[in-house]
Amino acid sequence: MLLRARKEPGIERSAMIVALYFFCALVFGIDIILEIGHEMREEQHPSFSSTVHLVMELFAEAALIFAVILSCQSYFRLREISKHEHDLGHAIRTGFDKILMAKFHAWSLTKSEREIAVLAIRGVSIAEISVHRKSKEGTVKSHLHNVYVKASVGSRSELLAVLMDELLYSHDLSLDPVHTPTMVHDINQARGQSVG
Repeated sequence: MLLRARKEPGIERSAMIVALYFFCALVFGIDIILEIGHEMREEQHPSFSSTVHLVMELFAEAALIFAVILSCQSYFRLREISKHEHDLGHAIRTGFDKILMAKFHAWSLTKSEREIAVLAIRGVSIAEISVHRKSKEGTVKSHLHNVYVKASVGSRSELLAVLMDELLYSHDLSLDPVHTPTMVHDINQARGQSVG
């Protein structure tokens, strides 16, 4: 697709933080239980300092458990936000592809003009397009000029503006995932393979 989704490292980091808090709370809790068990086996009255120490450890354990709960809540909220952003991004990419294909059809662009138009919209230079297509720069310029004429625009930025306006005012942005490959996606893959 023309627009690419980004991975969010924050979710993985949050999961690690939750796991670390949980591990610390577990180890600290086991240590407190063992300490209380030792005190009970000794059957002696604990000293004031050991009682204060135990109470402080219990408070610290409670704080750790609270931190685990808060970090779990943050983690699940972050996952929910990330999923929503992913779905929205997918809808925008899919909507843009639909608009692109509809406009290309309405403008009666040839296959070569369509491919060059997609690469131009992505910001690929004329020299790079000619290398990618294994054609002369003059041929690319000619095709691009034809695209501008058919689209009634004078430049790349105007072409992109027409498509963005169409996207912004489109009511066809569905959050339902669409798994059909598009010409734009195919061109992006071809370009990635040619660069690699």
